[in-house]
Amino acid sequence: MKKIITTIVLALCLILFLIVFIDVAEPQKKESGKDFVYSIPEINYNLKSVGSLDKRMQDVVNATSRGLVELNSNNEISPSLSESVEVKDDGLEYDFKLRDDIYWSDGTKITPSDIATFFREILTEEDEENIYALLNVYGAKAYRGGSGSFSKDVGISYGENNIVFRLNSKDDKFIEELTMSQYRLRKNVLLWEDINNNYNSLIYSGNYTIANMSLSEINLKKNDYINLNIVSNIKVIIDEGEEVAMAAFEIGERDIVINPPKSQLNRLNDEGRLINLKANKAMYLAFNSKDDRLQLEGRKEIYKLFNKAFESYQLNNSLYMELAEGSYFRSDKDDLSKLQARKVMSVGETEWEKPEIIHLIAEESSENKEISEYLVKWFENNTDIQLIYDLVKLSELEKINQENYYDMALISGNLSLTDEVSIYNDLVKFLDGERREKFISLKTEGERLENFLSIEDELFNQYKILPLFFYNDNVAVNKKFKNMSLDGNGNIDFSKIENGAVAQ
Repeated sequence: MKKIITTIVLALCLILFLIVFIDVAEPQKKESGKDFVYSIPEINYNLKSVGSLDKRMQDVVNATSRGLVELNSNNEISPSLSESVEVKDDGLEYDFKLRDDIYWSDGTKITPSDIATFFREILTEEDEENIYALLNVYGAKAYRGGSGSFSKDVGISYGENNIVFRLNSKDDKFIEELTMSQYRLRKNVLLWEDINNNYNSLIYSGNYTIANMSLSEINLKKNDYINLNIVSNIKVIIDEGEEVAMAAFEIGERDIVINPPKSQLNRLNDEGRLINLKANKAMYLAFNSKDDRLQLEGRKEIYKLFNKAFESYQLNNSLYMELAEGSYFRSDKDDLSKLQARKVMSVGETEWEKPEIIHLIAEESSENKEISEYLVKWFENNTDIQLIYDLVKLSELEKINQENYYDMALISGNLSLTDEVSIYNDLVKFLDGERREKFISLKTEGERLENFLSIEDELFNQYKILPLFFYNDNVAVNKKFKNMSLDGNGNIDFSKIENGAVAQ
């Protein structure tokens, strides 16, 4: 009898132990809220030429790689692998002092030699249009062309704790250009051409490592040698379109959506789930140089009407855009004397032969369709001019200065002057042939900005191509995470994201 009682007691104790174990262990096993999940439209497995990737794939590179310097959300240059930079010899030499506490993901220290090797690799492997800043380094172009020795003939040298760049010509934007994704330190750049098969054998300089990749998902894990209070895991998942991503966000399956549908912005902002940032993108109105129907005074009046239309448009879309007010670049809005002069030029009534119909074209996109339809309605309600529009393929839009079937075009583009797809190239297309070729041949941001200033008044005063508005970036965010933002280059800044539920 005692044996039976003893057996029953032991069985009850075992059951109680198992119940307690299950109750306690199950929550620990789930680790709820540790993963940060966001979506991209597609996964690219060739990450060798980073400057040619879209922003969301660049995010993956940025999460796993750090640069000498980075550009924060306020467009301020901040140190990363370097702790300081000294500019010498009237801007021709840049001496970066490296931090003492920078490590690869395997625990080995990042050395100046590692950084020099990386720059040697991207000098030959990155697409040329993405490294104009680097090609301005002494001897770099010749080395890329197959001449000379990197260690002896290229102006990149290093010491025990620094790396030095010697330029051919002064470039005031050199440090800012080094903040771009293609200049983030990677090991064995050639292996990034097939990242799906090589991610496991690589070591990384960034805050995260690539833990796993599949056809629909990339999993990033926090670098064990990074001493930051940031989320432990990031999941990058494919979503086909912003509407799909937004639906997943609303049910808690995504923690961030970049540029959600415009119709959702005000609601998300009211709910405290939106980050609104200044984007590096603008919209311009380009008049057809072959169109003899709209003379100078006519172009002036049409531009005035477009500005009035967008003033009304902004009332309900202030999170989406900001009026340019005569500025070609956002930084120009601080130049009050220039803005005032252009406002004076734009006011007042002028005599012109008003057409019954004007024809607008823009690149095919749902965004441009919505804007064009708004403009058609605005002209119908506020003028006696009928506006019609056509949406065309980008290849056709790029040849607009060769056609004469339209009166004007909406042109949008990136304001980063070093990008091959920068709006700079569209702006200078409206110059005469010989001058156009001269301006397009300029590649560094410093050269392009300096020379653009010399033609800016011509483009505005002759009403060839004129600024309309600047875009904003918007980020829908899950409130359980803190400190989410885009950096100055439009990429997610993974170095600060914390889990709000666990952050101290």
